[in-house]
Amino acid sequence: MIRKQSILICALLTVILAAVVCTASASSNPFEGMRVYYEGQYRVGSDIAAGEYVLLSSSDYEGYFEISSDANGRSIIANDLFETNSIITVRYGEYLKLSRCIAVNSTDFYASYTIRTDRDGTMLKVGYDLMPGTYKLIAASGTSGYYCIYNDSRQTDIVDNDLFKNSAWVTVKSGQYIVLSRCHIQ
Repeated sequence: MIRKQSILICALLTVILAAVVCTASASSNPFEGMRVYYEGQYRVGSDIAAGEYVLLSSSDYEGYFEISSDANGRSIIANDLFETNSIITVRYGEYLKLSRCIAVNSTDFYASYTIRTDRDGTMLKVGYDLMPGTYKLIAASGTSGYYCIYNDSRQTDIVDNDLFKNSAWVTVKSGQYIVLSRCHIQ
Protein backbone atom coordinates (compact mmCIF):
# COMPACT_ATOMS: atom_id res chain seq x y z
CA MET A 1 0.00 0.00 0.00
CA ILE A 2 2.81 2.46 0.85
CA ARG A 3 4.51 1.72 -2.50
CA LYS A 4 1.24 2.44 -4.38
CA GLN A 5 0.87 5.74 -2.51
CA SER A 6 4.48 6.68 -3.33
CA ILE A 7 3.94 5.92 -7.03
CA LEU A 8 0.73 7.99 -7.07
CA ILE A 9 2.44 10.92 -5.35
CA CYS A 10 5.36 10.76 -7.83
CA ALA A 11 2.94 10.74 -10.79
CA LEU A 12 1.03 13.67 -9.28
CA LEU A 13 4.23 15.67 -8.76
CA THR A 14 5.33 15.01 -12.36
CA VAL A 15 2.10 16.59 -13.67
CA ILE A 16 2.40 19.54 -11.27
CA LEU A 17 6.08 20.30 -11.87
CA ALA A 18 5.55 20.71 -15.62
CA ALA A 19 3.96 24.06 -14.73
CA VAL A 20 6.71 25.49 -12.56
CA VAL A 21 10.29 26.65 -12.86
CA CYS A 22 12.54 25.56 -10.00
CA THR A 23 14.78 28.29 -8.58
CA ALA A 24 16.33 26.12 -5.85
CA SER A 25 18.41 22.93 -5.85
CA ALA A 26 16.63 19.81 -7.09
CA SER A 27 15.20 17.39 -4.54
CA SER A 28 13.48 14.03 -4.74
CA ASN A 29 10.55 15.72 -2.96
CA PRO A 30 10.05 19.11 -4.66
CA PHE A 31 7.80 20.36 -1.86
CA GLU A 32 10.09 19.20 0.95
CA GLY A 33 9.55 21.36 4.02
CA MET A 34 6.32 22.81 2.62
CA ARG A 35 2.84 21.95 3.86
CA VAL A 36 0.86 20.67 0.87
CA TYR A 37 -2.94 20.55 0.95
CA TYR A 38 -4.56 17.92 -1.26
CA GLU A 39 -8.13 17.50 -2.55
CA GLY A 40 -10.81 18.05 0.06
CA GLN A 41 -12.51 20.75 2.07
CA TYR A 42 -10.65 22.83 4.66
CA ARG A 43 -11.89 25.25 7.31
CA VAL A 44 -9.63 28.29 7.38
CA GLY A 45 -8.19 28.81 10.84
CA SER A 46 -8.43 25.17 11.93
CA ASP A 47 -7.45 22.96 8.94
CA ILE A 48 -5.50 25.54 6.95
CA ALA A 49 -4.02 28.91 7.90
CA ALA A 50 -5.44 32.12 6.50
CA GLY A 51 -3.28 33.59 3.73
CA GLU A 52 -2.28 33.34 0.10
CA TYR A 53 -1.86 29.98 -1.65
CA VAL A 54 -0.64 28.83 -5.04
CA LEU A 55 -2.92 26.13 -6.44
CA LEU A 56 -1.48 23.66 -8.94
CA SER A 57 -3.61 21.40 -11.11
CA SER A 58 -2.90 17.77 -10.30
CA SER A 59 -4.48 16.11 -13.33
CA ASP A 60 -4.92 16.36 -17.06
CA TYR A 61 -8.29 17.95 -16.34
CA GLU A 62 -8.83 21.42 -14.97
CA GLY A 63 -8.29 22.01 -11.28
CA TYR A 64 -11.11 23.60 -9.30
CA PHE A 65 -11.34 25.64 -6.12
CA GLU A 66 -14.21 27.11 -4.18
CA ILE A 67 -14.04 29.59 -1.31
CA SER A 68 -17.27 29.88 0.64
CA SER A 69 -18.50 31.45 3.85
CA ASP A 70 -20.45 28.34 4.91
CA ALA A 71 -19.58 24.66 5.25
CA ASN A 72 -22.18 23.57 2.67
CA GLY A 73 -20.73 25.78 -0.08
CA ARG A 74 -23.97 27.67 -0.65
CA SER A 75 -22.44 31.11 -0.11
CA ILE A 76 -19.62 31.07 -2.65
CA ILE A 77 -17.17 33.98 -2.41
CA ALA A 78 -14.96 32.90 -5.32
CA ASN A 79 -14.51 29.77 -7.44
CA ASP A 80 -12.79 28.88 -10.67
CA LEU A 81 -11.69 26.12 -13.02
CA PHE A 82 -8.05 26.47 -14.05
CA GLU A 83 -5.76 24.62 -16.43
CA THR A 84 -2.34 24.98 -14.80
CA ASN A 85 -2.50 27.05 -11.63
CA SER A 86 -4.36 29.69 -9.69
CA ILE A 87 -3.48 31.95 -6.76
CA ILE A 88 -5.98 32.62 -3.99
CA THR A 89 -6.25 34.27 -0.59
CA VAL A 90 -8.44 32.71 2.10
CA ARG A 91 -9.58 34.40 5.32
CA TYR A 92 -10.26 33.09 8.81
CA GLY A 93 -13.64 31.33 9.10
CA GLU A 94 -14.01 30.63 5.37
CA TYR A 95 -14.08 27.20 3.76
CA LEU A 96 -11.78 26.11 0.94
CA LYS A 97 -12.65 23.21 -1.35
CA LEU A 98 -9.94 21.78 -3.62
CA SER A 99 -10.64 19.40 -6.52
CA ARG A 100 -7.98 17.99 -8.88
CA CYS A 101 -5.37 20.35 -7.41
CA ILE A 102 -3.04 20.97 -4.50
CA ALA A 103 -2.42 24.15 -2.49
CA VAL A 104 0.95 25.42 -1.21
CA ASN A 105 1.49 28.56 0.86
CA SER A 106 2.65 31.23 -1.59
CA THR A 107 5.60 32.38 0.55
CA ASP A 108 6.93 28.81 0.68
CA PHE A 109 6.22 28.24 -3.01
CA TYR A 110 7.92 31.41 -4.26
CA ALA A 111 11.00 30.72 -2.14
CA SER A 112 11.80 27.87 -4.58
CA TYR A 113 9.56 28.18 -7.64
CA THR A 114 7.87 30.47 -10.15
CA ILE A 115 5.08 29.73 -12.62
CA ARG A 116 6.15 29.32 -16.24
CA THR A 117 5.00 32.24 -18.41
CA ASP A 118 5.05 30.29 -21.69
CA ARG A 119 2.06 28.08 -20.82
CA ASP A 120 -1.64 28.57 -21.50
CA GLY A 121 -4.01 28.52 -18.54
CA THR A 122 -1.90 30.16 -15.85
CA MET A 123 -2.31 32.82 -13.19
CA LEU A 124 0.82 34.89 -12.64
CA LYS A 125 1.84 37.08 -9.71
CA VAL A 126 3.46 40.27 -11.00
CA GLY A 127 6.79 40.85 -9.27
CA TYR A 128 7.28 37.09 -8.78
CA ASP A 129 6.37 35.16 -11.94
CA LEU A 130 6.96 38.11 -14.26
CA MET A 131 8.21 41.65 -13.89
CA PRO A 132 5.92 44.69 -14.12
CA GLY A 133 5.66 45.91 -17.71
CA THR A 134 3.88 45.62 -21.02
CA TYR A 135 3.53 42.19 -22.63
CA LYS A 136 2.20 40.73 -25.87
CA LEU A 137 -0.26 37.86 -25.40
CA ILE A 138 -0.69 35.22 -28.09
CA ALA A 139 -3.96 33.28 -28.36
CA ALA A 140 -3.77 29.50 -28.65
CA SER A 141 -4.09 28.32 -32.26
CA GLY A 142 -7.67 28.36 -33.52
CA THR A 143 -9.18 29.94 -30.40
CA SER A 144 -9.79 33.27 -28.76
CA GLY A 145 -7.53 34.13 -25.86
CA TYR A 146 -8.72 35.65 -22.59
CA TYR A 147 -6.91 37.58 -19.89
CA CYS A 148 -8.05 39.06 -16.59
CA ILE A 149 -6.04 41.37 -14.29
CA TYR A 150 -6.77 41.59 -10.54
CA ASN A 151 -5.28 43.85 -7.87
CA ASP A 152 -5.25 40.95 -5.37
CA SER A 153 -5.61 37.19 -5.21
CA ARG A 154 -9.18 37.25 -3.83
CA GLN A 155 -10.19 37.30 -7.52
CA THR A 156 -13.25 39.45 -6.87
CA ASP A 157 -12.18 42.87 -8.23
CA ILE A 158 -11.37 42.89 -11.96
CA VAL A 159 -9.05 45.70 -13.07
CA ASP A 160 -9.10 44.79 -16.78
CA ASN A 161 -10.04 41.82 -18.95
CA ASP A 162 -10.54 41.00 -22.61
CA LEU A 163 -11.47 38.19 -24.96
CA PHE A 164 -9.27 38.59 -28.05
CA LYS A 165 -8.35 36.99 -31.36
CA ASN A 166 -4.70 36.35 -32.32
CA SER A 167 -2.89 38.79 -29.98
CA ALA A 168 -3.32 41.54 -27.40
CA TRP A 169 -1.05 43.85 -25.40
CA VAL A 170 -1.38 44.24 -21.61
CA THR A 171 0.37 46.32 -18.97
CA VAL A 172 0.68 44.95 -15.44
CA LYS A 173 1.96 46.56 -12.24
CA SER A 174 3.81 45.08 -9.28
CA GLY A 175 1.42 43.33 -6.91
CA GLN A 176 -1.20 42.61 -9.57
CA TYR A 177 -2.24 39.17 -10.81
CA ILE A 178 -2.97 38.17 -14.40
CA VAL A 179 -4.99 35.15 -15.48
CA LEU A 180 -4.21 33.80 -18.96
CA SER A 181 -6.73 31.44 -20.53
CA ARG A 182 -6.14 29.93 -23.97
CA CYS A 183 -3.17 32.29 -24.38
CA HIS A 184 0.40 32.85 -23.20
CA ILE A 185 3.00 35.59 -23.01
CA GLN A 186 5.20 35.84 -26.11
